[in-house]
Amino acid sequence: MSGSGQAIKVVVSLVGPQDIAVVAHRPGTDGAAISVRVGGSLIYIHDAETASSFHRAWQAGARQARSLPVRSDPTRVMPVAGVAEPAVMMEAAEAPPAGARLDQAPGRRTSLWVTLGRIGFDVRDHAALRSTIVAFRRADHLAASVFPPTADERACDQAARMAARLFATPPRVPATPARVASRPTPPARALPAARAAIERAT
Repeated sequence: MSGSGQAIKVVVSLVGPQDIAVVAHRPGTDGAAISVRVGGSLIYIHDAETASSFHRAWQAGARQARSLPVRSDPTRVMPVAGVAEPAVMMEAAEAPPAGARLDQAPGRRTSLWVTLGRIGFDVRDHAALRSTIVAFRRADHLAASVFPPTADERACDQAARMAARLFATPPRVPATPARVASRPTPPARALPAARAAIERAT
């Protein structure tokens, strides 16, 4: 809450394949949203720009994650006695800060940190990364059909279509080769008999 004097930052540690769900809510309306659930973390995305930004952050993480183990130590996410498993929910719009970095400090386990707004995902292995990136890829693909275009986007699209019509190159008509009328070659005239005889005498 703005002005509350708090800044709540959440770390979600991921080990192994994740339970994911991606759902479109009220598509095509002003209240459209896409929810992405990764285990106990739930993110509501409210515009296509945010969906794309979050997907790019996970893609950037995947490019850095070669040194992650295939499967990590499951005790990293063991339940804590006397504490119910917490859940976190965040609403996101207007592309909040998002990014990824690989943590390879000497003497410590390698982990990939993917930060989306105030939620940081501590990704410990490839199994967790693969399943989670699938969720945000789906959200990005859904965004085009879920979120209606803004007034500026509609105006730009209309201007682009108008420009395409105005500056379209007219179709080329193949040139027809000119035809030259050919005259028939006249047959050779036979020499008069007298001239032929003179030529034989000479």
